[in-house]
Amino acid sequence: MEVVSPSESVYYYECSHGRFRLTYFIPHDELQRLHSGERISSQALEDFPDGVDLGCTEADFDVFEQTYGFRPKQDPGALRRAFLAILSSTHSWQRFRGSGFLAAGDLERHVERVEHVLPASEPVRGVLEPLGSPASLKQRRQMGHRRAVRRKRTDNALRKMRIEGIDPKRTLSEQRFTPIKVSKGTPAEEVFVQLHRKQSTQGGDRDDRRS
Repeated sequence: MEVVSPSESVYYYECSHGRFRLTYFIPHDELQRLHSGERISSQALEDFPDGVDLGCTEADFDVFEQTYGFRPKQDPGALRRAFLAILSSTHSWQRFRGSGFLAAGDLERHVERVEHVLPASEPVRGVLEPLGSPASLKQRRQMGHRRAVRRKRTDNALRKMRIEGIDPKRTLSEQRFTPIKVSKGTPAEEVFVQLHRKQSTQGGDRDDRRS
C-alpha cells in the first residue's frame, strides 16, 4: 500500500508549547536528480526508496554528508532560527501543539533575512572558543555559561521578529503557506487506522484462542 507523501522537498515540524523538532524531507525523485548530477552516491537511492528524513541538526547533516557525499545548501542552525522566528510570529505559539509540512521555499526564503537581522540585535555565534578541550572544570563551566547566555539572547531576538507574510492572528497550522504537492496513495491517517484495527482484531483472535 503506497502512502501519500510530499513529492517535493519540504520541512516537517513537530511543535509542543514553544519547543519544536524540524526535519528536512528529500523525496526519492529529488535524490535521483541529485544522483544524475553526480551530487549524491547511488547508495542513497537504495537506502531511501521512499525519500529521506534528515534532522535539521549539524550532527545529522555531517553524518549524511560523510555517508552519501551530499549536504543540503542551507545551514541547519540557520533553518532552526528561521523557523523559530516564523513560529513565534504566530498566534498563541507558546501553547501551540501540532505538526505539519512547510514547502522548502517557505522556510528558506526567510533564512537570509533572519541571519542578516540577528547580528544587528544580538550575537548568534559569539566569540570563537579555543581549540581543544578546556583545561579545567571552571573553564568548561564558563564556556557553557557563555553559550547558554548567547543562545538565550539569540532566541529572545528571534521571538521579537515579525516575519513578512505571517498573520499574527493565526496559529502556525492556520497560516496560508504554499500548498504541498503530494504523491498519489492512501493518506497516512487511514493507514494508521487500518493498522490499528488489524492489530486490535489480531489481539481479539489471540484472546479467543486462549479461552
